[in-house]
Amino acid sequence: MPSAGDIGRRNAMPIIYTSGTHYEVGYDVGRTFRGIIEDFLASFKELHECLLPAYESPEGRAAYDLTLASLQENYPQYIREIQGTADGAKVPFHHLMLLHMDQIIPMNSGQARSAGTNGCSSICANHEGQVLLGHTEDALPETLNHAYLVSAHIHEEKAEGKITTKSEGFTALCYAGHLPGFCMGYNHHGLVFSINVISPQKVLAGKTPRHFLCRALLSAETMEYAQKILRDRGTGSADGFSVNMSFTRQEGDHLFHNAEIGPAQDTNESPMSILTICPGEHLLHTNKYLRLEIPEATGLCMESSNHRHTRAQDCCPPETRAALLALLSDTHDTTYPFFREGGDPDFVKTITLGVFDLVEKTWTLWMRNPRTTDPLMTLPLIFKWSS
Repeated sequence: MPSAGDIGRRNAMPIIYTSGTHYEVGYDVGRTFRGIIEDFLASFKELHECLLPAYESPEGRAAYDLTLASLQENYPQYIREIQGTADGAKVPFHHLMLLHMDQIIPMNSGQARSAGTNGCSSICANHEGQVLLGHTEDALPETLNHAYLVSAHIHEEKAEGKITTKSEGFTALCYAGHLPGFCMGYNHHGLVFSINVISPQKVLAGKTPRHFLCRALLSAETMEYAQKILRDRGTGSADGFSVNMSFTRQEGDHLFHNAEIGPAQDTNESPMSILTICPGEHLLHTNKYLRLEIPEATGLCMESSNHRHTRAQDCCPPETRAALLALLSDTHDTTYPFFREGGDPDFVKTITLGVFDLVEKTWTLWMRNPRTTDPLMTLPLIFKWSS
């Protein structure tokens, strides 16, 4: 029986269905998951040992204020969403905002890089009858058991900032207190995607944090608009990440697209490279650039990514659901496995594993390793044209 201090890896994932304005949806999320959010913030060492000390320095506060001002101009609705979550959970707004600037504040205040979210592996498999997006959501150990699903319909009277739509509909996995979109999810226009964090050497204040660009993706109606969001002309990304995505409603063959995004240094738009995964192809993406030539930080993120790519070369190609699951659940490399349980030196944990099946239109989630347990749930992918 788990103790109050160590509850182990729970085989549970709560979900909220909510509708309203951005603030109202955020408030409902905060109110519903107040206990999870409070517990996460209290236990999250990065917040107390890195982010808050950086925020309290003159340089860190200046970076925070500069970035927040840019977001209030370009993405005011998502700021209100975070404010709603903070109000609903009765936690300080700036604590939640700091989670969304996890590298920006410490790296622009002279402190060391935050441990951040050193993980995630994604596989796009585009084969006959097997059109799959698989993803391990890897995060710092305190994040385990501190995640939930948000299924929301959002309606506003007018579009604001860089977002041209007044309504959104989506279902997404969320870390406690974070905006939806940063992990994996889909929207009612048919966009399905997962995110891989990447750690460039330079991270910029006053630009758009990757959390906000990923949140904005949940509003995308077309692949062209998704690319426009990621390019973020006029500002550009503050940091690095990769998006694995597909629109299920498109003419002709299924296609996946992998977009690598870098920090907009000395420019006002994100550097971006897009690769299309056509029928008969597959792609593994981890936490390093495969195409963009941007200097990256060394350390756990890079070391683990290299090990995962090396291990994948020795495994069966992920051309079927079984092979894809076998790779994402692999623990053969005991130092840097795909399915991560936290240890030394790899302290990161896989908090959930998900597979989107674009043929069956389902999203299946495991909280424990699929090699030893059945999936927790399989959700239908519900799109605007099928409801």
